[in-house]
Amino acid sequence: MKNLKVIRDPIHGNISINDVELCLVDTPEMQRLRHIKQNGLCYLVYPAMNSTRFEHSLGVMHLAGVVSERLDLDEKKRQSLRVAGLLHDLGHCPFSHSLDKIMSKSGFSHEKISSKIILRTHVSDILQDHGLKPKEISDLILGRSLLSKIISSEIDVDKMDYLKRDSYYAGVAYGEIDLERLIYAIKMVKKEIIIKENNLETIESLLINRNLMYQTVYRHHTKRIAESMFLHAVQRLVSDGGVSLGQLASMDDLQLMTLLRNSEGYPKEMLSRLDERKLFKTCFTDKIISFRKDFRERLVGEESGIETQIYSDYGIPEGYLFVDAPEPSFSEFKVRIEHNGSLQRIDKVSLLARALEKSEQEKLTVGVYTSPEYLKKLGAFKSGKYFRYLK
Repeated sequence: MKNLKVIRDPIHGNISINDVELCLVDTPEMQRLRHIKQNGLCYLVYPAMNSTRFEHSLGVMHLAGVVSERLDLDEKKRQSLRVAGLLHDLGHCPFSHSLDKIMSKSGFSHEKISSKIILRTHVSDILQDHGLKPKEISDLILGRSLLSKIISSEIDVDKMDYLKRDSYYAGVAYGEIDLERLIYAIKMVKKEIIIKENNLETIESLLINRNLMYQTVYRHHTKRIAESMFLHAVQRLVSDGGVSLGQLASMDDLQLMTLLRNSEGYPKEMLSRLDERKLFKTCFTDKIISFRKDFRERLVGEESGIETQIYSDYGIPEGYLFVDAPEPSFSEFKVRIEHNGSLQRIDKVSLLARALEKSEQEKLTVGVYTSPEYLKKLGAFKSGKYFRYLK
């Protein structure tokens, strides 16, 4: 297909788009992503982190094309992969992953919502008009296709783009990866993306930068406090009937913020605190590694029960104390590499990879946050009965 337009991107330079991609970019579904921040409330810590899902999607499309050319795929597969990269984030809710806990409890995920948009809206008509099959694009995004690993896997074009893009906007050097060398190092074996022999240092460099980005940017304690406040505000809005999950999935950041500002009671108060940067404070932290393994595996999802106990014992109103447990994410340490004539996991052949994986596990932290006026009440708070029995 003929390239019709060039979009200038600060990360990848010139990104060429053809007629089908231009038609898709101009849909309301894609334009909504211009108003959804890539990194939730990270801008409260790193003020320049205002990049959006829209530009990230363009970057993933571009890299999907580069990788598919590197793997010498035919033109039809290249086009399908580029389109899947472009559309893979259509289903993101406002502020991206900030509301994942709300949506996942009801069985929603941004991939599933993206699939529904591709199959059930005029996006499907555009694809068919240009000789593409909507179900094939959906399958690529949902991981049901032979080539899905290029879009989503241990080492994929999604991660390649967001690590480089996020480090650029955060103003840190941690995510500065050598994309050209990394793309050269990968190849497909059956249904799996692997790293070629003699490219161990390339993937180790990616793991180092990923580790630093997670510790200093994605899991920054102030960001986690702000997103906990935001999550609880939206949870209350949903439970009070102020918005349905279906409506939430179709909104952008501006629409949700306006709804919260025009609400009453708790949701409005939390949003006002965020607007004025009057954030909750930390009253307790402990490393997840200090708890029993069975607790670590089930902590995510049990926070509300622990919160309820603390409300009752300390006389704190509901919604003014949060238990925060970051969800572990170690998939990159499972990537396979050619080593001495066989395929092995990176953490089996690299001492550095094992050290980074251990470091990430040890740094995961459970936090308890509360409104400043309740800090005195919680002055003697320790993990006590809320966590001790799980250690």
